[in-house]
Amino acid sequence: MNKIIKKFSIFSLLLLITACSENDIYTSPATLEQHYSDKVLKAAAISDDGSYSLLSTGKQVCLWQNKNNAKVFPCLKGLEAQMIELVGISTSNQYFYTSNRINVHLYDLVTGRLITVWSAGDNIINDIAMSANERKLIFGFRSGQASVVAVKSNEITTFKPHRLDINSVSISDDGDKAFTGSSDKTAMLWDTQTGKVIHSFDHHSRVNHVTMSGDGKVGFSLDAVKDRSFWLLKIGKPFAELNSHIKFIEFNDSQFSSNNLWLASASPKQKLRLWQVKTGKLSAQWLTFKNKNRNRASVITLKFINNTTLATITSDGVYQTWDLPPEIS
Repeated sequence: MNKIIKKFSIFSLLLLITACSENDIYTSPATLEQHYSDKVLKAAAISDDGSYSLLSTGKQVCLWQNKNNAKVFPCLKGLEAQMIELVGISTSNQYFYTSNRINVHLYDLVTGRLITVWSAGDNIINDIAMSANERKLIFGFRSGQASVVAVKSNEITTFKPHRLDINSVSISDDGDKAFTGSSDKTAMLWDTQTGKVIHSFDHHSRVNHVTMSGDGKVGFSLDAVKDRSFWLLKIGKPFAELNSHIKFIEFNDSQFSSNNLWLASASPKQKLRLWQVKTGKLSAQWLTFKNKNRNRASVITLKFINNTTLATITSDGVYQTWDLPPEIS
């Protein structure tokens, strides 16, 4: 009986500690909620200033103006919209791009006019990123190769920074550096002009997600099992880990704040989280929208749209905005 009481007491204490720690984490309701689709999304993107949302259901691609809650032009349909699983919006809102993992289409954002098409050939594209200066796109392939595309000249240069699949790509604002994560258990920082590897970061298992600050100074990588590291990219050294007891963490998207002090992450089970970069501490957490008629929902993309607000799109096609904690804004 005494052993049972002791076990119960320890369990109660753990519950109390967990409850106290959760109470220390900032949360708040959404400040805006707009429903853009009744279909489950394959992909979505939010413009840097929060003006636009780009959504793909796999059968059509729609561009929404968030302020007016209205479509910019009729949705893309037919072959242009079939199986689109990767999308993005350029920083100045001049372009948007879509990909079915074999071809990449670049469009004029204002008119919806198709500008150019790039083909992956025999490769399959796992991820795409565009530099903030809009001069370069990077495609990460399942072959371990990566192509750097000069947007204006259409010049394409292909490198092979990894032995196995590239699962995630990030590019610096100036387009000079790429940060890629691979199934070969490494993340690589490399020069997009020469393909030369600047630093290699070893992991215990396949690297599923990477992101890099716009200035190229700080990076984050997440593998499939245990490594959740923040990196000083200039010297190639880790300085913090996510301070979390969650056994498995999955990121669908993430972004550093403009001052590199915070990392926002988008995950399954409706989770939007905010992490302190210096310590890896979870500082805020929000529960995003889920359609009551569906079993689950994921946050598939996010964006710091200003110094006080995060924006998200869920797999249910819902755009939401969230106030950041007072100490951050």
